Amino acid sequence: MINRAFIKLALLCALSICMITARRLEPVVYDIEQTEFAQQLQHAIKMRDDLSATTNKQQPPQASTTPCSSPSSRWLKSIIADVSEEDLTTFFDNHLHVLPFVYKLHVAPRQYDQEYFGLDGEYTQEITSVHNQAQEFWSDSGVQDEIYLLSAHGSDLADRHDKLVPTLELLFRNTYDSDYTVYDHAADIQELITRLPGGYNFPLLTFNAFATDEMDDEEDDSSIIIGDGYFQFQQALGMDSEGPEYAHAHEFSHHLQFLLGVSDTQSGIAQVAKKSELLADAFSAYFLAHDQGGNMVSDEISNVHSVAFSLGDCVKSSAGHHGTPIQRRCATVWGAELADDREDMDKIDLFEFQNRFDTWYETVDDLSDSCQHLHSAAASRSYRILSFQVMTLLIGGFSVLL
Repeated sequence: MINRAFIKLALLCALSICMITARRLEPVVYDIEQTEFAQQLQHAIKMRDDLSATTNKQQPPQASTTPCSSPSSRWLKSIIADVSEEDLTTFFDNHLHVLPFVYKLHVAPRQYDQEYFGLDGEYTQEITSVHNQAQEFWSDSGVQDEIYLLSAHGSDLADRHDKLVPTLELLFRNTYDSDYTVYDHAADIQELITRLPGGYNFPLLTFNAFATDEMDDEEDDSSIIIGDGYFQFQQALGMDSEGPEYAHAHEFSHHLQFLLGVSDTQSGIAQVAKKSELLADAFSAYFLAHDQGGNMVSDEISNVHSVAFSLGDCVKSSAGHHGTPIQRRCATVWGAELADDREDMDKIDLFEFQNRFDTWYETVDDLSDSCQHLHSAAASRSYRILSFQVMTLLIGGFSVLL
């Protein structure tokens, strides 16, 4: 694990034209932009031109007939469609989708008992409860005893002096002068936010959730951070019943991966690839379905499968690809079935779980919609057809004899 406070320098504007200011500031770009949700958002921006002009922007995404269709990508495109191209460019050039998370992780004082989840705190009890369950369930695995819950809110950016300015100073350090101060920059950002749909509650400001490992700075604890935008996404798809529990269980599972050494981290933030994402899905469903864990009933677990499906992407050629919708759902199906296995009443050791998952993962690109492996399913069908033909011949032979 690489424990660095900053990873790389990048120019705020690749070109000399920035919408907020023509100055070229040099921000320190956190690897928050490499997390799962941030990469989905970046891909949606690239695909913006593919959004149909007839898309109903006020309705949740509808089903698609394409071979691979991502609900999260469709939702992101519908949100992006409500923003002008100029404002959208400025939004990403200035990393507004990162600011609330940088503030909470590196600027805000640690006041864990004051954290709330959802725009109005409506998911706080739910997240707190599943967190306590997960800590207890995985307590004998060796995972960190103290994994703290953090929330990210776009409304934090409304506090110019105490929150936004210190965050900008951290990101854009040593780039301001008397001609363009950090307060000028903050004022321009706040003016932009007022033009966004929903203002400080604009979902893309906080559409992210990730796990952070313990870093060098003793004040930077292991944590799970979830932004309001994630909950807004789940609400839009009508999946906010089990969506919060899944989000937490999934990010907690990345802490299990830290322990196993199978999830790379930079700046203490999980950088996940397809396999580790699917393993986190499997871990989360196993915990949520297990009678010693979340103890969810079949209908609730079915909703978990749907939530996992909604977060898959179809950009298989991308280095940041984290599993198709079908693969994400099937990983939770596999994990939940493992929890229901009556031969494994006790909790499975983490390393044994990983070994079983590795075997399942070998044919993950060969899954059908029903989570069966296509070749195995085809072989099974062929066997049934052959058996039927043999039985038909035998019965026919007996008829002749009679």
